[in-house]
Amino acid sequence: MDFKIMEDFRAFTDLSRRCYPGMKLHSKEEQERYTEHRREMAQKEDIHTIGLYEREQLVGGYIAYDHVMNVYGQQVQAGGIGTVAVDLPYKKQGHAKRIIQHFLGEARDKGQTIAHLYPFQPSFYKRMGFGVGPRLSTYQFHPSQLPSYNEGETVAVLNAADQDEVKACYDTWAKENHGATVIPPYGFAFLEKEELHTFGVREEGKLTGYVTLEFKEGDHFLQNDVHVKNFFHTTIKAYRALIQYLHNQKDQVRSIYFPTFDQDFAYSLNDPVHVDEQLIFSIYHKVSEEGRGLMYRILDIPAFLEKLVGTCFGTDTVKVGWKVSDSFLNETYEAVWQFTNGKPVATHEEAEVSIEIDIAHFSSLMMGCVSLSSLLRSGAADSNGRAIDLFQYPDYPKSWTFF
Repeated sequence: MDFKIMEDFRAFTDLSRRCYPGMKLHSKEEQERYTEHRREMAQKEDIHTIGLYEREQLVGGYIAYDHVMNVYGQQVQAGGIGTVAVDLPYKKQGHAKRIIQHFLGEARDKGQTIAHLYPFQPSFYKRMGFGVGPRLSTYQFHPSQLPSYNEGETVAVLNAADQDEVKACYDTWAKENHGATVIPPYGFAFLEKEELHTFGVREEGKLTGYVTLEFKEGDHFLQNDVHVKNFFHTTIKAYRALIQYLHNQKDQVRSIYFPTFDQDFAYSLNDPVHVDEQLIFSIYHKVSEEGRGLMYRILDIPAFLEKLVGTCFGTDTVKVGWKVSDSFLNETYEAVWQFTNGKPVATHEEAEVSIEIDIAHFSSLMMGCVSLSSLLRSGAADSNGRAIDLFQYPDYPKSWTFF
């Protein structure tokens, strides 16, 4: 079995068609379109399509992405993996494990500090050391439930000619939000799609926010629901202008489907109750649906720690001895970190408290997806020392990069 850069994209299409029926690559036209898309994407410097071969037979494959991620305000090299596939006759032979191990090794060789992915089955990747990521909530409500603002800012239609401006706006947002990744120019192709509509807000000639919508027809042609695909803002004025724009659709839109990482979004709505008006427990009204998608795996803990200089994880001053086990790669990380008013640096001094944890939960903890107290309470982490006031208020990462 050998890994090599893929050149036969038609074979990858056939493999993907069998492994992912949900792609609906049924017709010859759909297959040709997907083959050409994969061929075009493979020409990008930050995308690598890798095949696992038995002699000349494609057994499996994956796509690796080179990303730059905002980790607590620091730019960090990261690796993404997607479209992991093993052809049906070769399943249950350890090839998926080989693929992930190869990807992780290549990512480390490139100096990438953290890996992330969207799992087809979270438990599968958790066993491979990937930790559960942030919670995404989706709300669905009538536009009139949004607040109405009267601050004078208006929105304008945006299209492909505005790509540089839209990218600059996103880049500003990404630099301010932990977990965000840099999106290359081709990632703004949504501006060219006829079924998507993008509107932006400018302040003194500068784009400070934009929203992308898709209209979906209801029971008849006069009935529409709006699905928000993008919602980025870099100022309060831009946020309010975009919310006002969505509010103004109340006469022609039945509901707005709104995904967000904002845990407090329900407080922005006059009535946060979901349009299906279901009760979820006793007399608790359903306001949103939630899910977990993105998963993280720290690849180089010392390098990750270097990026945390100045980052505060609480108020405690204490020396913490970490023992991080990685059964998938058969590795163990042991070191002492000196936290001073919550800020960590490595030290050779003796630990005051020790914490044992696996790489998956450690990655979730470090990326701000879960509190330390929760991990200790559940037994996902174990401490033999005093209680510490660290990692109790997670800084949830926000990432709208899909791959």
